[in-house]
Amino acid sequence: MARLDVQVVDVGPPADWVKINVRETNDSFEVYALVSGLSREEVRVQSDPASRLVITGQPKQLDNFWGVTAFKKVVNLPARIDQLRTNAGVTLHGCLHVHVPFAQQNL
Repeated sequence: MARLDVQVVDVGPPADWVKINVRETNDSFEVYALVSGLSREEVRVQSDPASRLVITGQPKQLDNFWGVTAFKKVVNLPARIDQLRTNAGVTLHGCLHVHVPFAQQNL
């Protein structure tokens, strides 16, 4: 997998504690984010036709010991994506993985 330089933009207060890496395979982008301290229910991923992923986190307990804050990050991907086949999962250790297939070309 090749490592890419993609634009990740904070919407609202910066959340430097959320680390995001994007890799490209033959048919998809693989997006990895460390969202430690958040459960699956506290993380949301949305994709849109403009090749953007929006990753948001909203801790249920705002006054937590770890400094986990609400965040919203927009990941601008460098190619068209298939938003209907995009899927995500969060591990118990706070690792988010988003599989983002490329849009299929119209022949």
